[in-house]
Amino acid sequence: MDGPALPDESNVFGSLHTSRSPERVARVFARSGWDVRKCSWTDYEITCAFAELVIERSAVEPEYVLIHGSVADVGVNLPRITEPLTAAGIPYSLEYYNAERDLIHHTRG
Repeated sequence: MDGPALPDESNVFGSLHTSRSPERVARVFARSGWDVRKCSWTDYEITCAFAELVIERSAVEPEYVLIHGSVADVGVNLPRITEPLTAAGIPYSLEYYNAERDLIHHTRG
């Protein structure tokens, strides 16, 4: 994938408080130009030049959809992840961690 180098490990983790299925959440990103593919029976992978994320239903709290994966240059690109969610009216909570697993930033919308 062209673009900034992605971290080797996941550095963004979040939850979306929505009754929408992971498929419907993935479609929100598809409308914003992300590539979307089904990566299991129920989960979706969304990718773009700066991120590779997985969208899945929470097994513990079914009223939540989880989103997690690798994002390059999070300070610049995190708003590019939250914008489609905000536009679709999907409440979110996202956390960004550095390579040492320290919480660097938490945002809600």
